[in-house]
Amino acid sequence: MRQILHIGRITRPHGLLGEVKVVPMSDDPDRLAELARCLLVTADEQRAREVEIQAARPFQDNFLIKLRGIDDRDQAELLRGCFLSVRREDAIPLPPDRWFICDLIGCAVYDQSFGCLGTVADIISSSAQDVCLVRLPGEADLLFPMQKKILVRVDIGERRLDVRLPDGLYEVYRERKS
Repeated sequence: MRQILHIGRITRPHGLLGEVKVVPMSDDPDRLAELARCLLVTADEQRAREVEIQAARPFQDNFLIKLRGIDDRDQAELLRGCFLSVRREDAIPLPPDRWFICDLIGCAVYDQSFGCLGTVADIISSSAQDVCLVRLPGEADLLFPMQKKILVRVDIGERRLDVRLPDGLYEVYRERKS
């Protein structure tokens, strides 16, 4: 499991004084406003350093954040694509039946009727519900809503999701093998 969890992604500088625009990557976007310190992780995830947040404020559906030591637009530009992250032990505890997306990515997905469907390639968040994108080489990607009635068992330790797809959903994406 990842020990560093991304909670925001820097998209671009904002203004001339070193602020950056950050897209929240958390179910609780206000988490960014509550941080005093976090990790700044490079876009390639190869380097991380602790940074202090001087100010954070909502801006449209995002946040504008001022980091200590980033005092002009040129310095802020160098942060484009970087992540604001926390160590797993500093993450907000999740309620039952909730998981960090990064822990689901790569898990094998099995359906009781169709066997191995592939692995979780992404979780697509929307205002209505999260959708799991499952990828299997040589097959079309398969999508299903992350609903309790579909998720039979999630075992992060085993890296496995057991699901019960609704009637007809499998056939929408893939042909049944005879």
